[in-house]
Formats: sequence, structure tokens, C-alpha cells
Amino acid sequence: MRVYIQAMLLAVATALAPHAAGAGTATGTGSMIKKDAYGTERQWGRALVVPRDGVVTRVMYGTYGFSIFDAEGRTVGDFLAPEMAVGTRLAAGEYRIEPYVCEKHRHHHVEVTVAY
Repeated sequence: MRVYIQAMLLAVATALAPHAAGAGTATGTGSMIKKDAYGTERQWGRALVVPRDGVVTRVMYGTYGFSIFDAEGRTVGDFLAPEMAVGTRLAAGEYRIEPYVCEKHRHHHVEVTVAY
């Protein structure tokens, strides 16, 4: 019985170790509306702030694709489908997410979650 309890405690401690080490997730968003007037648009979102190196684990929406840009404006990745981004490694830093917009709907949104 004692060995069983020790094994259970070890299993629980092992399962909780990533949380104790401060593992977490961060989510950033990007939205864009193209206006009828030529060349005008409205863009907004929440920056994706990754405190430590991480991996993209989830992408919501982004039907027509999206790009991720670093703080200097350099393209980190271009993705034509949301699932293409899952597994992408991102270095610690701040990122901007910009969805691609189709000609018909002209309004799109994307959410990207990173585990670190």
C-alpha cells in the first residue's frame, strides 16, 4: 500500500511539474475590415506576447489565412490555412497578427494561441 501511495504522489508531482515551472499560454488576435473606398482599411487586435520560446498550439478562424509579424515588422510566417501554423515555434517576444481578407466578405478575424 505504501509503494502505491508513493507512486501516486510521484505521478501527481510529475503531472503538475510544468505548471509549477510557470508554463502557460498566450493568445493574440488580429482583425481587418477593407472599406469600399479604394485602399482604405481598419485593422486592430491584441498583440501576441510570448514571455519565453513557445509553440503555436491553436488557431481559431483565419479562414483565408494570416501572417505573423515580429516587433520590427518582419514576417515570421505566412499561413494560407489556420492549421498550417500549428507547431510553428516562436521565440520570446511580441508579435502582430494580420488576417488575409477575401474580396467578397472583406472582414476577417484570427486568434493564435502559443504554449510556452
